[in-house]
Amino acid sequence: MRRLALAALAVALPAAGGGMSSELLLSSAWCTFTYNKVSGYSSTKRVTFAPNGVWSQGARTEGGSSNQYGSVYGQRDSRAGGAWRVHQGELFMSEGAGQLGPVATVLKRNSNGYPIIVADGIEYSQCR
Repeated sequence: MRRLALAALAVALPAAGGGMSSELLLSSAWCTFTYNKVSGYSSTKRVTFAPNGVWSQGARTEGGSSNQYGSVYGQRDSRAGGAWRVHQGELFMSEGAGQLGPVATVLKRNSNGYPIIVADGIEYSQCR
């Protein structure tokens, strides 16, 4: 099962248990963007949590390069999803119809005070 592994962070948001709340997850979608200037490829991910206990993720990787022999460009879209719930401040998620498992959650705030979730070393911020 793929889990969001969250790194330890300096400033925690108020919530019970491990610091996660359903209200925070439901407040918006959560997005990330990465760019590799060496390869020229970028990746975006958008994760949403629905009130019915279902999460979904859409992702896109794209990029390309050129040299004296020509140009190459590629794009790949992917989707994932499963179930989720928060119990006593702890987040539990599954992939697909799999069993719910605990996800280590720690939160921080950016310089403007908005929440950031760091998952697998990647920062997710609130988005539309």
